[in-house]
Amino acid sequence: MFKGCCSPDVESEPLLKVAQLPPARGDLPSAVLSVHTAFWLTPIVAILVYILEVGLTWRALAMGVAAMSIFVALFVIVILLAPQLGCYALSSALQVSLLQHPGCPLSQMVLPAIGSAQGMELDNNAYCHRLRDALGNNYCYAGMVSIGDYQVVEATLRSGQSRTALLGAQALTNLPKVDRDIFFLQMPNLDVNSLHERFVACFKHYMFSEGFAERMKSEKAARLWAQLAEDYRRMPHGPGEEFHKASDKGLRGFFIRYFFYVMIGLDPEDPEVMRTLLPLMQGDTPIGFAYLWPMARLGFLNGYISEIDSRIYNSPALSDFTEGEERYGKMSKLELARLSTCIFRLAAITGTLQLAKSITGGLKLPNYKDMDKIDIPSQWDKLDLKDDIALQNFCYEVARLYPPVSSVHHIATEPFSITLQGTAVDFPAGTRILVPMNIAMTDKEVWGADAFEFNPSRPGLQERNMVFANVGATGSRVCPGAGIAIDTCAKILRVLGEVRRSHRHNS
Repeated sequence: MFKGCCSPDVESEPLLKVAQLPPARGDLPSAVLSVHTAFWLTPIVAILVYILEVGLTWRALAMGVAAMSIFVALFVIVILLAPQLGCYALSSALQVSLLQHPGCPLSQMVLPAIGSAQGMELDNNAYCHRLRDALGNNYCYAGMVSIGDYQVVEATLRSGQSRTALLGAQALTNLPKVDRDIFFLQMPNLDVNSLHERFVACFKHYMFSEGFAERMKSEKAARLWAQLAEDYRRMPHGPGEEFHKASDKGLRGFFIRYFFYVMIGLDPEDPEVMRTLLPLMQGDTPIGFAYLWPMARLGFLNGYISEIDSRIYNSPALSDFTEGEERYGKMSKLELARLSTCIFRLAAITGTLQLAKSITGGLKLPNYKDMDKIDIPSQWDKLDLKDDIALQNFCYEVARLYPPVSSVHHIATEPFSITLQGTAVDFPAGTRILVPMNIAMTDKEVWGADAFEFNPSRPGLQERNMVFANVGATGSRVCPGAGIAIDTCAKILRVLGEVRRSHRHNS
């Protein structure tokens, strides 16, 4: 149980009632007795010194601005450099006052910079585990408060949440919209029948409709699976080799064609379709220039995004779209088309592909506690390829150790208190709270002493997994594509597993 937790107040907001965080103990510490005062004193002192030595001229003001800029730059450098020198606690401690007083100018200048830089570091699962080793389950990082206790993560994932435009710990921008925000990952779901829930329902209705089921069983889908097996047979498929890194063939080529065919209805055998999709869907770099702050603000890929929007808008999946349905938040066809492009790039192609690479040996597990030495392909060769549950468990266990989405977040809607390195610290409403599923899914108190070992037969694997922002079969914001993701990855194990065994038999 989370240390310092108080009994939840049944009348309180979900942050306290469900996620089990104690309320703030009182008023927050004054900004006067913090680094914020030093921030203001620095330019004042610089101006006074200049006036005393040179005299009162306009250059005194310039000296003040320069001193302030140098202070901010040095403060950011210390926060970012400290963890690289092993001083994790220093970096965390320096962020506390920034988070307690987010409206102060210093916070507004520093938090975006460290959020962007350290947010990328939190994509590294091994690094996250080392942060936990140094700081425990709770710490400040990337301009957020990270709380990694399994019970708190579990309760948060099962509760309604307030959100903002973040993917894990990384800031998003250039998100799809028409006349209103439609990116449902940033929308709150604190209320029953929220706009978030209705937008998700709309997406699921049109992506997984009757046509979806028919396309899954079609001859075209069968040919895509046959081509995937043939690519695996012909192409080098070790870690980082062609099968796992090519864009228009191999594993990624399959995912692009397959998902856009079965869900959207785009013809996977039409070269013009792939010409439209590849600039945005190839590799990992396009994500940054399409949706991550600050690169996406340049709009370099907006033309390609619009082309895909148009393809989806005119696709078979949306051919019978009904405008203005209340049950779907009155989402328009154009809104769903633009939303789908973003979801496909951020989740369907990226997250599911990472899991597929991991289960087939294309990516090594994180370099921590010898996880990177686990030979996934040899474990795969032992699987009963006819056992659907065994195939799913294999995927879940790989994803537990190397989750395709390492964390989500939510926004505190009232002041709260947590213990940081042995000291109770209060934070205000509006604080960004990181929800690190990768930390919770390797919590030894929950998963046992072998938490970092590979065991697809471990008890409670499916019931306690958090791979899709879920807790087993429950969760308030479960990935709408969780079903097709796990089913596709399990089938990949079967189809390519048969190729591996046929090759060994023939040789």
